[in-house]
Amino acid sequence: MLTKQALGGEVDHLVVIAAPWTLGELPEPYHKALEAKLGGEIASGLTGHLVADIEKAIGTA
Repeated sequence: MLTKQALGGEVDHLVVIAAPWTLGELPEPYHKALEAKLGGEIASGLTGHLVADIEKAIGTA
């Protein structure tokens, strides 16, 4: 689905945040169109965290 959105121009920039085991389930390597828009991956479960904490994690990705 993400690849389709990247190819369709629906995604400008993407950071994937997921628990480490979830990241392990994602298909790699990513399609080149998606990889070009990928700003990083964060192996962390940030569910329930404050927005400021999530923003900080994205800023360091």
